[in-house]
Amino acid sequence: MSRAKPFDVRALERRYAFLDTCPPELLPAVTTLPIGSFEERVVGVRTWWDALLRGNLPPATTWPPAAVGESTWQALDQLGIARFCKDRPDLVGAVMRDVLESFARGVEALQCEIAEQLRQLEELERQRPDAVEAAAAIREKRKARSRVLTAEIRSRLQREAERLVVAADRSLDGELAALWSERVRAWSEVAAVFDDLGNLLGRGFDLTQAVLRHAGWADLVRLKQMLERLPQLREIVQSLGRMQVGRDQPSVVERVFVPVRRMEEERRLVDTPFVPMETRGVERSGEVARMLPAEAAMLGHPKLRLLWHARRAERALVTYRVEGTEEVVDMIERTGSEAREERRPRPERGPIIAVLDTSGSMHGIPEMVAKALVLEAVRTAHTEKRRCYVYSYSGPNNVLEHELDLSGAGIARLLEFLGFTFGGGNDETGVMQRVVQLLKQNGWNRADVVFVSDGEWPAPRGLVNMVEAAKAAGTRFHGVQIGNRGQTGLHAVCDPVHVFQDWAAAAGWS
Repeated sequence: MSRAKPFDVRALERRYAFLDTCPPELLPAVTTLPIGSFEERVVGVRTWWDALLRGNLPPATTWPPAAVGESTWQALDQLGIARFCKDRPDLVGAVMRDVLESFARGVEALQCEIAEQLRQLEELERQRPDAVEAAAAIREKRKARSRVLTAEIRSRLQREAERLVVAADRSLDGELAALWSERVRAWSEVAAVFDDLGNLLGRGFDLTQAVLRHAGWADLVRLKQMLERLPQLREIVQSLGRMQVGRDQPSVVERVFVPVRRMEEERRLVDTPFVPMETRGVERSGEVARMLPAEAAMLGHPKLRLLWHARRAERALVTYRVEGTEEVVDMIERTGSEAREERRPRPERGPIIAVLDTSGSMHGIPEMVAKALVLEAVRTAHTEKRRCYVYSYSGPNNVLEHELDLSGAGIARLLEFLGFTFGGGNDETGVMQRVVQLLKQNGWNRADVVFVSDGEWPAPRGLVNMVEAAKAAGTRFHGVQIGNRGQTGLHAVCDPVHVFQDWAAAAGWS
């Protein structure tokens, strides 16, 4: 009597282990999606998820079949939404939910098209004349009856209808495109100005719309256009911040090559006689172990035994000649290099402090150029993960300051900062006191300062002494002089001073 096979409690778990790869928020939609087997759907959805998370669309030939997924793929490709999905699982989840709904609509539309195509083919098949029925109708003087469609004919027509529908060209899913087009357009506008910072903003649609509706957004777009015509401003910003070792930052592992000297064994085979590996003939010797049997037979005779001893003493026994190879080990000193992993402090560039002159003499194009440079400094600081603090000043107590902040409130303050202007006089000493106080705070002592002004102000001795003390502590002060006015107050506090006078590139600004 055979014993019953024991119940495997983990069989069901192993059978559905593939579900572990499916994002939990998509599992209900994947379960009810009428495309292929359950496992095929999970694998296909994971392929789409991973591709979008990398910022790409999956190949158009992957799951689902083209007849179902081509319209969805075309809609996403036209939108260009994949680049905004990179490293953002929350956005990928939202997009994938709508993608699965688009697949379901595609299946429903495909079934409707097949049913309509089959109806047309059956109608044509019924109208096709039957020779036997036609002859009978003539003899009986009646109208020919329609053909009866057998199960075989219906099956053939079903396959033909599916073939015709699958081979037809597909248009993009207009419902999916309309659902995401407004959001993608807004994200693209912000990304065109802020680059990676814009991509970060683009995840929240409400925040993006708030940015686009801000009164200063039009000016920000114009500043970005000016930056494209003035590459020298970008070069100035790129020169800010020397590479320094981060004091509180984690170290990095680097692969370095170091010289080494080592003793190595070199093994080689040398042909050596008397090594019993191969027989090469016969020879005379005194080796008993290699003597021929005829020599050994002499030991059994009383008289010949004495002759054997004599021949052995004379090394005249007839013996086999053997030869072989022997392994010889030599110690050789070698020099070279080897790769090692070493932990070194992470090099980083220091923060950026930008000081913007918005006095009356800077009104118009000079102020726009200065704000464009500040915008580039903010963009560079974000891209290189550096802190950035900006000051806008005019007369006494007229100072507006802002630290780069990627929150919604921080972006709104940046727009207000770039759109604000004081007018009036100059108080360089007052704003520089704030800069020096900031340099004394932890994290800002390695910052570079860029001072943007037309320089039409005197440099008091107190201001010069304040800046010289900060320079002695390691701070560099870069000056950007808007307009070539020779030696100005800016030259007294900044070194180097970059002179901007490319007014032709800034033409059309007022």
